[in-house]
Amino acid sequence: MNAAPRLRSNSCNFVIGEGVPWPAGEACPLIANRPHLDRANTLWLGLPGQIRLCRTQTSDFSRAELLAIKDRYGQLYVDVSRKLAPDDFARDLRKLREFAECGSCSFRAECGGAWRAVAADVFSQDEEKLLALLAGLRGRVLDIGCGDGPYLRAFERAVLAGELEYVGVDPDAQRLAVLRERYPWAQFQASPIEAGFEGLSGSFDHLLVLRSFNHLKDPRSTLKQALAHVSRSGTLTIVDNVAFGLVRRGASARRAEAGPAEYEHFRNADAGEALELLAGLPLELVERWDVSPASSNQWLVHFRVSQVRALELNS
Repeated sequence: MNAAPRLRSNSCNFVIGEGVPWPAGEACPLIANRPHLDRANTLWLGLPGQIRLCRTQTSDFSRAELLAIKDRYGQLYVDVSRKLAPDDFARDLRKLREFAECGSCSFRAECGGAWRAVAADVFSQDEEKLLALLAGLRGRVLDIGCGDGPYLRAFERAVLAGELEYVGVDPDAQRLAVLRERYPWAQFQASPIEAGFEGLSGSFDHLLVLRSFNHLKDPRSTLKQALAHVSRSGTLTIVDNVAFGLVRRGASARRAEAGPAEYEHFRNADAGEALELLAGLPLELVERWDVSPASSNQWLVHFRVSQVRALELNS
């Protein structure tokens, strides 16, 4: 019998600690000293004239998962907000990139690597690309797990022009009451998402799962039910995030970790893992955006619903 999925975190804290001088133009001081550290649990933060050792003591992630955050996805950030939980990533976080010389260093496997903050706003860059895709939709749109409605502004012009009808579904009735006041042109339905979509009428041209895929206990079953309400020429767009690491001062990390752990994610799947979870459903992949060290931690998969949709979904 498979174990029930457990809720988990989608970030971990690397706490800033002691420093080592690194004057400009000199070779990396770690090569001479060779402090043997676990690459998964540590990193060195590059600051003017020095690097400072940062460590995580998280129990939410395995060693392999921590290495993936650093080396596969490159999703490390400095938290400049001092908030318990950053909520405006473009303003609150600065992306870290590993020093170029670390890539060819023979000591790399025994070192956390030296990382420096870069000026690139990867979050706004990826959000603008997504908003442009959403603004181009026409017809009837069903948004599963619409939450606080972070993307609703992308639909307003088309709705007011009579070119689009928006329906958002979310289990939080109070949150939807706020959205109804803020966006009177949109329709909302309070419903336990994984209990089905029987209350919906008619078919939809586009199904959206925007940053709610990893919150679903059984995304394959949920989306199979939702696809029964999508026309044969319709689309499915899924957007979500992989886990990331936050470099923070000790006081900020302690305050955050002392608070209640309000975990909402059942997984931290990436685009490839989402495709594996949905394999066999009547979907044709049209577009895929993967997470990389040059991007934010947001990914996308965009599908066209197959012409054999009805046969497959009813089998």
